[in-house]
Amino acid sequence: MEELFENQALETDSLDIKKYFRGLVKRWWLIAGICAVVTVPWFLYVKSEPPNYAADIWVTFENMAGNIPQNVVESRKRYLQSRTFAEEITAKMGLTLQIFDEMGHQVYNRESFFHLFTTTKTQQVGDYKLTFNSNGTTSIRFNNQLMDSVKTERVVLDTFMLNDTKFIINPNVIKEQQEINYKVVPFDQTVASLLSREEVRFDDTGSMMRIALTGPNPVLVSQTVNMLADMFVQGLMQMRQETNSFKRSFLEDQLNLAKQNLDRSDFRVKQFRDSHISGLDNETQLTVNRVTQTEQAIANNASNVEEIQTLLSKLDPQSPDFEGGDATPYIYRQIANLAIFTNDKDMALAKIQIMDLDREKEGYISRGFPAANTNVIEVSGRISEQENKIYSLAEKRIGTLKKELKELETQKETLQKTLNSLPEEEMRLVQLERQRQADEQLYELLLKRWKEAQLSEAVVPESVRIIDRALPPTSPVTGDKKKKAMLGLLVGLFLGVGVCLFLEVMDKSIRTREDIRRFLNLPIMGSIPKVKFDEYEFQDSEKTKNLSSQIVTHDYSPTPVGEAYRVLRTNLLFSKRMTDMKTLLIGSVSPGEGKSFTSANLAITLAQQKSKTLLIDADLRRGVLHNTFSVSKKPGLTNYLTGMMPLNDVIKETYVPNLSLITCGSMIPNPSEILGSMRMQKFIEGISQRFDFIIFDTPPLNAATDAVVLGTLVDGVAVILRAGQTNGIEVQRRLELFENVQSKIVGVILNGAGADVAHDGYSYYKY
Repeated sequence: MEELFENQALETDSLDIKKYFRGLVKRWWLIAGICAVVTVPWFLYVKSEPPNYAADIWVTFENMAGNIPQNVVESRKRYLQSRTFAEEITAKMGLTLQIFDEMGHQVYNRESFFHLFTTTKTQQVGDYKLTFNSNGTTSIRFNNQLMDSVKTERVVLDTFMLNDTKFIINPNVIKEQQEINYKVVPFDQTVASLLSREEVRFDDTGSMMRIALTGPNPVLVSQTVNMLADMFVQGLMQMRQETNSFKRSFLEDQLNLAKQNLDRSDFRVKQFRDSHISGLDNETQLTVNRVTQTEQAIANNASNVEEIQTLLSKLDPQSPDFEGGDATPYIYRQIANLAIFTNDKDMALAKIQIMDLDREKEGYISRGFPAANTNVIEVSGRISEQENKIYSLAEKRIGTLKKELKELETQKETLQKTLNSLPEEEMRLVQLERQRQADEQLYELLLKRWKEAQLSEAVVPESVRIIDRALPPTSPVTGDKKKKAMLGLLVGLFLGVGVCLFLEVMDKSIRTREDIRRFLNLPIMGSIPKVKFDEYEFQDSEKTKNLSSQIVTHDYSPTPVGEAYRVLRTNLLFSKRMTDMKTLLIGSVSPGEGKSFTSANLAITLAQQKSKTLLIDADLRRGVLHNTFSVSKKPGLTNYLTGMMPLNDVIKETYVPNLSLITCGSMIPNPSEILGSMRMQKFIEGISQRFDFIIFDTPPLNAATDAVVLGTLVDGVAVILRAGQTNGIEVQRRLELFENVQSKIVGVILNGAGADVAHDGYSYYKY
């Protein structure tokens, strides 16, 4: 037997799979319940879910200059997906309208009811009803209150205004039904829904844009996305035209002012020359020209320094002008596009590289790559390197410009000293000539820019047009409802199985032999099947009262429970591990695990083997064995150990041949001390001479340490475990009490096991 137990302990982990499978079978009701809780609402949702349609439209930007800069692409995308733009579309399309049939179900083919429906941001939210009366009038109700009654032709032939909404009724609907029930939902809610259903993507060059929209009404979806594209193109062209017009108008005003200043300077020079015969000699005129050029160079350099520093300050967290956030990438690219860097090879290279990287990143994002993707992170890092390079080149250029400014200032001072040495008349003429040259240069610059603005306003540098308009989709994109329903069923099933497996993993109770091997390094002496008495379960004390007639019969009736105890008896008598064992203690971890029940049954089977057996109720606190065999509780073990009664008076014969019983006896205040006394030790030594086998029934380990104390005086200790009730971790902790004492745990007995855990012959009896 010992070799059998050792071999069982070496079985593979495949038994764990069986354990989990049994756990799933045992909790089938939980799997079914979770599956139903998940699946039924999902089925109802899928069944009631309206079909969802998708429509898209393509817009092209024919840019003659090549690829469109990334910042321009982003600005266009933001404009198209702005809340202001969505509000305009929502109002013009009347997207706040919801129509319902007589059953209260939402109807999505609004074009069958309304030829036109538009709203404003200040619309009145609520329920509306239009009733078409037989007398040719239409009753209008708002939130079940009659608002007006008008001729039906007013709502059919012309635009009718109602609570900041405008609509025209489809004449066909009047012939088909008597009323229209519709609702106007909150404007902000509808705008948010439109933005969530809208998708905008650009190609790698930024010259192609796709606008996609989803919704339950195929006609309305296509109309909405077409209007989105139309309004976007119109708005883009209008903004460009307004920008060019404003620029031209501003330059025109500045040009007129510069022309007046130039005319005034010419008049002053002419007036001075008419009143003075001599003019400036060639050398003086050359000096004047050089001073004017130097001042212009100083102004240009100072302007460039200020422009670069302004942009750099927006990137400095310590600066009050710091913007940061989404504006940061555009500031770097604006620096690279400054005119001062037109001939800078390093800046030109950085500009090209960052544009290529922007397109590469946009390509990853358009394909659905998340921000945490390795490729996106790598490209973002390279973009940051180029941005740092742009920053360094800008700082370097500021240093160069400031150095040039100092040199120009020195040159100006030298030239100014030369002019200051001239006579008063020449000095006056010099000042007038310098002012005239400055006014002339400013006029020529403004004239050039004004002509460029005129050209930009007259010539369209970029053509924006719609390639393919959206058509009403013919099939939904929501997918097959049967497949979606099956997906919900599978999710519910997997969730139920997952919960059961989790419960099985977290369940530390001992149910099978494999659980015993997992928690305890002890042999299994036997498995006792669960006992049912007639139609209901008895408590331990009631079970023992019905013991002899219900479980172990005198005629060896072949019941599975009786056979299980006989197998246990055989293991005790013939196991090498239990050789020469006469005294056995039966203990448990917690109450209700069948300790007394098993002790009595085991004692009966040993007695039926013609072994002179003594059963001792050592549970001095709550002994029940006197009820089992219908004998008096007193005198008993406590009466003998306290010296009140002789041994022969406490030994009681039972109706089972060869089986004697010592009850617990009278209650005493110190049971642990009595059980561990010298008198108890001598009692066991003496009684072992008179009986072949002695079984002790003791209190649970979590209630008292009596079993540990008594375990040092007997030959072996057997632990009762209740299947599905005893906690494996608790057993380990309680059995640690025996590690520091001289006791021998011979094995465990699994009580209350099911048919799949009990011995192989269980099913033979069809019990």
